[in-house]
Amino acid sequence: MASRFFFAWVAPTETTFGIEHQVEDEKIVDLSLGHNEGAFATLVVTVRNPRVGLLAAGRDQWAWLSWYDTENPTGGAVPIAFCRVVGVPESPQANSVKLSFLARPADYDARKRALAETMKVAPFWDPLFLTPESRDDPDTVLETYIHAWHIDRVDHAVSASHMLNGEDGLLDFGSDFIKGTLDIQIGQPPLRQVKVSGTINWDQVATGSVDFSKQLVDAFKAIGSADKYAVKSLTGQGFMKKFPVEGGRIGGGWTWGVCSITRTDGVVVPEDYHQVIMTNGTGQFWVWTMTPVLVADYDVTRKRTETVEFTLEADCQALLTDPGDEESQEIKVNGDADEACDPADTDNPDGAMPIGDVRKRSYLTTTRGRQSIDYLICLARGAILVRSRAVTVTFSVPFRAGLDLSCRKNARIVDPHIPGGEATGKIIGYALNVQNGALVASITIGCTIGKGNTVTTVPGEPVYAEEGILETGIQAYSGRTVMPVAGEVTLSEDYLLIPPNDDGVNFFDMRAADLVEDITVFNGIAEQRTVLNAFMADLSAAIEALNQVPTIVDGDFKKLTLSRDDPPFITDYPLTVSAQMVPKTLDLEAA
Repeated sequence: MASRFFFAWVAPTETTFGIEHQVEDEKIVDLSLGHNEGAFATLVVTVRNPRVGLLAAGRDQWAWLSWYDTENPTGGAVPIAFCRVVGVPESPQANSVKLSFLARPADYDARKRALAETMKVAPFWDPLFLTPESRDDPDTVLETYIHAWHIDRVDHAVSASHMLNGEDGLLDFGSDFIKGTLDIQIGQPPLRQVKVSGTINWDQVATGSVDFSKQLVDAFKAIGSADKYAVKSLTGQGFMKKFPVEGGRIGGGWTWGVCSITRTDGVVVPEDYHQVIMTNGTGQFWVWTMTPVLVADYDVTRKRTETVEFTLEADCQALLTDPGDEESQEIKVNGDADEACDPADTDNPDGAMPIGDVRKRSYLTTTRGRQSIDYLICLARGAILVRSRAVTVTFSVPFRAGLDLSCRKNARIVDPHIPGGEATGKIIGYALNVQNGALVASITIGCTIGKGNTVTTVPGEPVYAEEGILETGIQAYSGRTVMPVAGEVTLSEDYLLIPPNDDGVNFFDMRAADLVEDITVFNGIAEQRTVLNAFMADLSAAIEALNQVPTIVDGDFKKLTLSRDDPPFITDYPLTVSAQMVPKTLDLEAA
């Protein structure tokens, strides 16, 4: 065997390999080092029985395993693993014993959590759809990334590695692998489609005041009982007494705000009278000129719901003879847009709400809402891509060729027994084995059976005006598509053209003219003059008649609250997405 293994017991702090670790604290008989995707590397070594308590208190329990190739003396020793003993020696009475080790960093959980925090970015993260417990679980962040945790067997670096395309390059073995070791396994068929439905709820809350003074004056003008800013009546005393006061309940979410009415005749405008010459004297009836301030306050909370639905199809090769047998998966999620689950900021020290401002009529059409849609697409994308790795190819190579193996790399081999003549895939598992003097590296790669297509976007046609007239963010486009994930899937933005299913109230623009259902004034100056003139014969009768036609106002404001019989504010957003493009690293459809 043109090689030599070194084994050094060390303290847990000796994390840097050096020449001092090129010793044989234990004499290795054989070994097996295995590393699978998402797991810790494991090492099982058979050593000559040292006849001592290997797990005794005070002994070092960490070890460096390295290999020196005597055929390449200038290359030096290559560290293979830094790991901790975890298994009690088997058969301690035998001449050789087996020891089990795990390449797990002591602070693994802390490292994983720190890395997960950096990955909580759109479109792959949206706490709106997650429970508080799952938001703190670092494994949750991987659901949309199509990544698995990777722990380096030597330096214990913790990273997230893509499950389809390794970050550390390609090991191209070509046809240089040990013949007779090739094994191709068909696994679970890829998903044909993923159906996604999401529900977003929030309480639309709004408070404020609206000045309806102009609308009141305009109603008086309509019957000839007002000038520019003031209203007039021959029964002004009673009108002023009954004028709304602050706090009075109106209904429909409204109460009276700061209201007032001021008499201005004789002060701002000259005194005026309606004079009637009667048989028993002359009657003078005061024309009251009054300036009203009519303000209504609103304070409402309304339940709102938005739903989103789409089906993401997989652009995959057929694995089964009957495509109907391929599986379909459903993903159902819900969340509250008014929960403070987004990162804290200056204005929101306890966390920000996804909807931002609860006065909004819609959520999914906002920039933050688009992140939620992209996240749901990424959820479906992740399910499809993980299942697209439906074929595994296993082969063996000489030990020397396997020293650089890592579950962060890809591998490629060429062989006529493989469909299409070659296979490329992410290394999902490998093993370095020494047994009976034979040194072999075994490799398993996961191959995707997509069609290798790609997608492009469509600019769409402007809806509101010709291109270039409106500012960015105002224009809408019919038929426009965007890519939540570049080159893989597109989303039609036609959902942005769907108006909210509600009563049309915009709490950001509460215009009095839009909120008045009706204001009608009864018994204005003209009607009252007619009544007085009809009783010219008797002053007391005229006064009594006038009291029967007081100036009154009747009207309605737009109702802002929902009653039990009102339909709920639910807006449905059916989305149109392209198929999910899937890489082709194994061609099952090759001739």
